[in-house]
Amino acid sequence: MAGIERSHMGKIERGEHVPTLPLILKIARALKCSSAHLMTLTEAKLAESAPSAD
Repeated sequence: MAGIERSHMGKIERGEHVPTLPLILKIARALKCSSAHLMTLTEAKLAESAPSAD
């Protein structure tokens, strides 16, 4: 996808690697969405997995 090696993409998906902005843009183009939409989805996933402050 987007010219990114599977192993690299897997590391990004697992949170083992933080992608650069150019890489985020490549991923967004490959998914046919805006980088803003991609980041919004990422923020929502992070919020779901964050420990609650209860």
